[in-house]
Amino acid sequence: MLRRAISLVAALAIFSAFLTGCISSGSVSEFEGPSIGDRTLSQIEPGETTQTWVLAVLGEPTERATIDDPEGTVKVWKWVRRKIVTTKGSAFVVSSRSKSEEVRTVYVEFKDGVVTRAWRD
Repeated sequence: MLRRAISLVAALAIFSAFLTGCISSGSVSEFEGPSIGDRTLSQIEPGETTQTWVLAVLGEPTERATIDDPEGTVKVWKWVRRKIVTTKGSAFVVSSRSKSEEVRTVYVEFKDGVVTRAWRD
């Protein structure tokens, strides 16, 4: 009986050592697009900040749209920031990989070259 218990403990110890060498995981984050912080966005003042200033500070937008409104032309610029996280894991011969994506978008609206609104999704 004692011999069987010792054999079982030894087998469990070997199995545990084997497991720790065969399990791995990790993740990698990639970013696309500009990072526009809350402090920077708070510097944009509707009715005062110009289109030229926004372009100088935020850089070239990801997209530009022009809307013809009865009261004049409205421009909407947006900057898109993507965070893509790839997670890899493996245990023994089974491996897995998953991707997740987080998108943050900043919008700035202009009329006559001056900001009317600015917000973040």
